[in-house]
Amino acid sequence: MKNKLFATLIITMITLSTIGYSYACWNGGIHINPRCCCNCDVKFTTVTTYDNEIEKDVADVYAQITNDGNSINAYITNAYPCYEAYVNFTIKNKGNKPAHIDEVTIEDYDKTALEIEMTNIIACTWISPSETINGQLTIHILQEAKQNWQYTFQIKIHITCQPRCHPRTIGFWKHQFRAALCRINKLHIPKEKLEGYLNQITSQSDVFEFTGTQREKFHQALDILKPPRRSSMEAKLKAQLLALWLNYIAGWTEGYKLEGKTAPQIIHGSENALTHHYTSQYEYWKDLCDRFNNLGGW
Repeated sequence: MKNKLFATLIITMITLSTIGYSYACWNGGIHINPRCCCNCDVKFTTVTTYDNEIEKDVADVYAQITNDGNSINAYITNAYPCYEAYVNFTIKNKGNKPAHIDEVTIEDYDKTALEIEMTNIIACTWISPSETINGQLTIHILQEAKQNWQYTFQIKIHITCQPRCHPRTIGFWKHQFRAALCRINKLHIPKEKLEGYLNQITSQSDVFEFTGTQREKFHQALDILKPPRRSSMEAKLKAQLLALWLNYIAGWTEGYKLEGKTAPQIIHGSENALTHHYTSQYEYWKDLCDRFNNLGGW
């Protein structure tokens, strides 16, 4: 009898541990056990092309997904200035675990002849099992393009089962606060965590202080991050400095250096210039903050 009870207890413990393990794999949170990520499988599944030619048919655009599904090879032939081509594609999570899309990049193309814009794909976003995301590229042919020439480029997916920890641009942080205020766009960082970041900055910074309700704090942060056009160098420095502060508080600056300086050193130098009104240094520190916020991209 005791042996049967002991065996039942062991089976129950194994079952419960399996349930917990599965939940940890599926919760989609930031801290995912790497052992859960063996089935991350995000692929391009469809691709279509078209262009802006109506009456004439001179140029052509075509694209194909590579055998591994991780890339799309695209080709444009006989292009001419003002020609526009479009590439629509679908990305699908074909695995059984949530995956993180770090970036969808456009690579190996002649930037003097092609201007390529991407819509619908947002870097740093989760994709659930069986979920699909659609994207589109618009390719503009520039004046410098050669006649009777073939231009190529490649679209690639970069994924991990955990977010890649690298600094985010000022545009990323502006998007977060806009989304938190407007409730229209997709929010990558929960509002409570965003407010916590601002509270931590308030307690540590000699330059920034965020007060009032959560919404008031978000407005204050967004106003700093997007100064008006033709704003002063001081406002531009504060914008990039706040983005760097947010990256630092989020833990996304660890292991990165710029010109031998860490994020805390650049923050300290920037705040020292601002608090002591060293106006001749504003542009230098603004550029350092800006460049640091753009580190870590593919």
